[in-house]
Amino acid sequence: RPSMVPLSPWLPVVLLGQLALMILCTWLAVRIAISPLTRLAQAVENLDPNTHPVHLDEQGPTEVAHAAIAFNAMQARIAAYLRERMQLLAAISHDLQTPITRMKLRAELMDDCGDKDKLWNDLGEMEHLVREGVAYARSVHGATEESRRTDLDSFLDSLVFDYQDMGKDVQLSGKSNAVIHTRPHALRRVLVNLTDNALKFAGAAQLRVEPEEGDSLSVTVMDRGPGIAEEELARVIEPFYRVENSRNRSTGGTGLGLAIAQQLAQALGGTLTLRNREGGGLCAELRLPTRFS
Repeated sequence: RPSMVPLSPWLPVVLLGQLALMILCTWLAVRIAISPLTRLAQAVENLDPNTHPVHLDEQGPTEVAHAAIAFNAMQARIAAYLRERMQLLAAISHDLQTPITRMKLRAELMDDCGDKDKLWNDLGEMEHLVREGVAYARSVHGATEESRRTDLDSFLDSLVFDYQDMGKDVQLSGKSNAVIHTRPHALRRVLVNLTDNALKFAGAAQLRVEPEEGDSLSVTVMDRGPGIAEEELARVIEPFYRVENSRNRSTGGTGLGLAIAQQLAQALGGTLTLRNREGGGLCAELRLPTRFS
């Protein structure tokens, strides 16, 4: 019989080590090759024209680099297009204020009659709509305000006391004991819009603040009004959408209050959620990060 070829006992170990090393190198090579694609996919999923654009690294394989360059260019074009639309809306709304003011002055000189009152009311509604249009256009650029350290409890106390001084039924419950980095003017506009909406439909509003797990907290504005149908909760934050179908601005509003609040909430790095309360009423919850620059 032929003799067996001698086999060193350490040879299988070396072979297994080489196989493991080859698998590790292959895994690293695949990870390095697909990591730019992963970043591109995440950037596409998180693309939001209302927030600061995220510039992709234009390094890597040729095809991936070209895709990143195209994505950055597309993102810049979308931002420029949105900025142009908002500037146009702001310019038109701003320029309309002058002729509306002149028309109100001329209406004031008219003899007292029913038509004068109707004309004055129509001009008042137009002026309110124009101001809301300017506010909505500016809300898209709410991220331009400088972030500052703000004592949230003192901030909310000041807001509620202002309403109470005007004779409004607005109450505050809860304490956050937090000093947050936020944009106070934008935050105030969000809470004012939500509180005014609650006062308009319910006559009273209750604000509640409470910390949450992690680096976040929530400020909730609640009322006992008629609420909103479940199928319309997602649509009421769209610009110019009104749940009330009449053309009366005093009952239906302009349809921009919640849209402005949504835009500014995103600019603050937070989220705005609407839901109906048990027993009737609406609950608008604003979640904010405690650290945001």
